[in-house]
Amino acid sequence: MRRLKKELWPYKTKVNLLHSTTEVEEWLGKTLGKFKGKWNVVYQSRYIEYYFKQDRDLTMFMLRWG
Repeated sequence: MRRLKKELWPYKTKVNLLHSTTEVEEWLGKTLGKFKGKWNVVYQSRYIEYYFKQDRDLTMFMLRWG
């Protein structure tokens, strides 16, 4: 199981595969900017982990997709 360094990506959430990953990641790109800028993602077999550098970005994500 892959995990990102907590020092670089201190905030994370797990999302079940209920939403289209394309839709979620398009929203992230429009809202937070490019991949690996303020957000990152790790695909697992049964869920996806989204990582964030700032707690407010995680909060916005959870309000939209949580």
